[in-house]
Amino acid sequence: ILDAEASGKHGNPNLVYLDINARLVKNVGSSDIHDRLESIAILSALIDVDMLDEAQRTRISSQVKSLLPHTNPTVSTEAVGAYKKLLIKKWTIVMSSVELDLNRSLEWLSSERNDVVRMTALHVIEALCTGTNTALFPFIPRILTQLSPYLRDPKVEYRLAASRALGACLGMVPSYDISIRGPWLSYLYEEQQRHQSSGSVEGYHAALLICHELIQHGGMYMQANFASTSDLALKLKDHREPMIHKAAISLLPVLARYSPQDFTKLNVSGETLMVRSCNYLINLSKTSERDRATAFLALGQIAQSCSAEFKPFLESITRAIKDVLVQRVKLRATASG
Repeated sequence: ILDAEASGKHGNPNLVYLDINARLVKNVGSSDIHDRLESIAILSALIDVDMLDEAQRTRISSQVKSLLPHTNPTVSTEAVGAYKKLLIKKWTIVMSSVELDLNRSLEWLSSERNDVVRMTALHVIEALCTGTNTALFPFIPRILTQLSPYLRDPKVEYRLAASRALGACLGMVPSYDISIRGPWLSYLYEEQQRHQSSGSVEGYHAALLICHELIQHGGMYMQANFASTSDLALKLKDHREPMIHKAAISLLPVLARYSPQDFTKLNVSGETLMVRSCNYLINLSKTSERDRATAFLALGQIAQSCSAEFKPFLESITRAIKDVLVQRVKLRATASG
C-alpha cells in the first residue's frame, strides 16, 4: 500500500502512513519489549518503500537510531539490522550523519557500562565501515585504538565482534598508498605481538584474530611476517581452549590464499607448511568429531588456493570422507533398529 502511494494522491496525506506513524510514535517510546520489536519490524518495512519524502525518511531514521542503545539484546540486534538497511539505502539524511553515529558508537565503547549497548556499538561501527566506504577515513586511527581493548576482552563475543569491526575498518584503507596504510598496519601488528607475548587465553585469541584481519586486508605488509604468522597458527592449533584451537585452524587456509607459493614451499621442521597443515587436518577429521567440519572446510579452502600441490592429499581426504559417511550410516541404522 505504502509503496504504491507513500505520499497520497494529489498531495493529500496518506492516511495509512499517518496511522502507522502514530503507532510508531507510541511504540518506540514504550517500555514493553514487544512494542519495541513491533516498531522495528514496521520501520524495517518502511525503509523498503521507495516513494517516501525527505521528512518521512528523516523521521524513520531518527526512530531507528533511538532504538539502537536499548539494553535488551533482541531489540538492539533487530535495531542494528534496520540501521544496516538505512546505510544500504544511502538516504541523504542517513549519509550526512554517519560521523555523528560513529562518534556516538565510539563514546559507547569508552564510557557505556551496559554490555548490550557496547556490543551494539561494535555492530554499528562494523556496519558504518562497511557501508560508507571512505566517508569515515579520517576516523580510522581512533577506531583502531578503541577496538584494541575489545579484541582481548574477557568475553569471547566481544573479541569476535571487535574482530569483524576491525576487518570492516581495514577494508576502508586504500591499498595503493603504503605511506598512509603503513603506520596503521604497524600499530596493529605491534598490538598483535603484545597480545601474543602475554601468553593468556585472551591474548592468544586476540593475536590470531588480528593476524587474520591483517592477512585479509594488509596487502603486501604481511609478506615479511608470513613465516611468524604460520608459526603462531601451528603453535596454537592444539591449544586446549576451543576458541583458540579453531581460530588457529581457520588461519591456515587464509595463509594459503594469501600466498600459495609460500604456503607450499615454507619449510617448517623439515616439512613444508602445506604438508604439515594438510596431514594435521586430515588426521583431525578422522579423530575429532567436534572439529571434523572445521577440518574439512579448511582442507577445501586450501585445495582451492593450492590446487596443483594439493593432489597428493586427495586420496587420503577421500578415504577420510568415506569413513565418516560409513560411520554415520551405521549410527543411523543402529538408531532406527
